[in-house]
Amino acid sequence: MSLTDSLSVQALPCFVDNYIWLIEADAGCWVVDPGDAAPVLAALTTGGKPLLGVLVTHHHADHIGGIPALLAVHPVPVLGPAEAGACISHQLAGDETL
Repeated sequence: MSLTDSLSVQALPCFVDNYIWLIEADAGCWVVDPGDAAPVLAALTTGGKPLLGVLVTHHHADHIGGIPALLAVHPVPVLGPAEAGACISHQLAGDETL
């Protein structure tokens, strides 16, 4: 994504009380806290844009549970705090600009 991309944000419902955030730009999509891969995979199929990466806010299963299934189909970088465990490929400590 670049500063000139137009962005849209879509809330993908999952579980009973949660959302996965899909950030769509001209070049593709980033997903935030994919606790379940199914809604993300469906949205990517419908939208037709590639997955560029995953952003994780914290380690709870309802935020990271879908990452292995997403990576099996879309081998992309996963950015987040070290506390999120082995699913993180790029650890963030704070104050980074994405």
